[in-house]
Amino acid sequence: MKIFRLTKLAYLLFTIVFLLHSCSNDNKKNKLESTKNDYSQLENKITKWQQELNIPATGVGIIDNGEIVFSKVISPSDTLVNQDLLFNIASITKVVFGTTVMKLVNTDKWNLDEPIYPYHIDEDVKDDPRHKLLTARHILSQQSGFVNWRWNHPTEKLTFDFDPGTTFNYSGEGMEYLRLAIEKRYNTTIDKIADSLIFTPAAMTNTSHSWDGISNFDKFSRFYDTSGKEHKLDDYSFTGQAADDIMTTVDDLTRFGLYILNGAELDADIYNEMVSPQTAITDNQEQALAWRLIQNLPNNEYAIHHGGNDIGVATLIVLLPKSKRGIVVMTNSDSGLVMCNNIVREVWKEGPKIIHRAYRSGSMNEIPKAIKVPSEILKTYEGVYEQPSGRKVTISSAKEGLLMVMPGVPNLQLLPKTENEFFLNDFDPIIAFEQGDDDTSILKIIEGENIIECKKL
Repeated sequence: MKIFRLTKLAYLLFTIVFLLHSCSNDNKKNKLESTKNDYSQLENKITKWQQELNIPATGVGIIDNGEIVFSKVISPSDTLVNQDLLFNIASITKVVFGTTVMKLVNTDKWNLDEPIYPYHIDEDVKDDPRHKLLTARHILSQQSGFVNWRWNHPTEKLTFDFDPGTTFNYSGEGMEYLRLAIEKRYNTTIDKIADSLIFTPAAMTNTSHSWDGISNFDKFSRFYDTSGKEHKLDDYSFTGQAADDIMTTVDDLTRFGLYILNGAELDADIYNEMVSPQTAITDNQEQALAWRLIQNLPNNEYAIHHGGNDIGVATLIVLLPKSKRGIVVMTNSDSGLVMCNNIVREVWKEGPKIIHRAYRSGSMNEIPKAIKVPSEILKTYEGVYEQPSGRKVTISSAKEGLLMVMPGVPNLQLLPKTENEFFLNDFDPIIAFEQGDDDTSILKIIEGENIIECKKL
């Protein structure tokens, strides 16, 4: 399953809000407030969105006032309507792992600010003295100093691109580094640790960090592209990771959300530490410990959330701890992020604000304006580009700009900012085109200091 891990770029691009272009425009005035008994209107809308977006299955869990009031797998196809349908939740694994670490902290079995090097040193960084500075807090607050995955670094090795604890940079490598340290210290696996500390107390009976790719395959939701065609793998198995790939059901992930809302059996000071801001991501949200944090919502509410996206996977969990509300969405499609965001906007009055602040800086009124670029210039950018990870990016001309198509991503409309720079209506990254040193055409995905170069094939 390593090919399903995301580059930072992919994770960020997969979380495009699509406020202007998604399918969430119907009946916006009639927001659905959580009620225990009637979610038929929401189900009807989900079915409609599934048909429009070619999403075979969607699992939805809703928590209201500290109680699970809705949990269901919805599908236009009867063959996939199974309450025990197994979904891969991709990077939501990170907050499950983060909560596991906090359970260890709660029992004095781990120290957030203790250096990790006595338990694990990666061969790639052993000669960099900064490895002795790295702590669990740095990693859970996404300030490890690492890129998302080493194979997307120009050196194709794990490196400290900045001092730990100084800069936000989303990293799956950091989570895996911490997992290995914990496993070595206690001579066990993350599977066993999570089972005793999270899965059993939260009644997550159908959840696992590892899967042989064979057992219960008939209950596996599979992976699908934006046209509804299945992505097929030679091997579906994976072993316990901290950053990716937990397999679970909608009932179990909703129980996890409720477990977090009820304090996760953590002491109050440890729980507050977990949901407190550690560093800024944008002017709209902060990074807590594993969780993303959005503060200053109406009624003095705050949200903790995390998404998960891989090829054929899009999932989202959003929790409002003060009012004890929560939404879990799981899909098995490249188009699933649109569904996740639609549902949050539809169920809660705060939904549109939460989704905007989760995925874009600036206010909701700050909409960029596209310029006109001659079609002959746009056509020069058409073609297939390759990320360092090997993932292909296809660019074609589209109305008012370009269309970007990539496995695991909803089809993205790129709008011209200049003749060679393009923006996304609902997210911050800039897509730029230029010539490389060897006269090769380069597509750059730029998000702050993080740049991923894709070479044209």
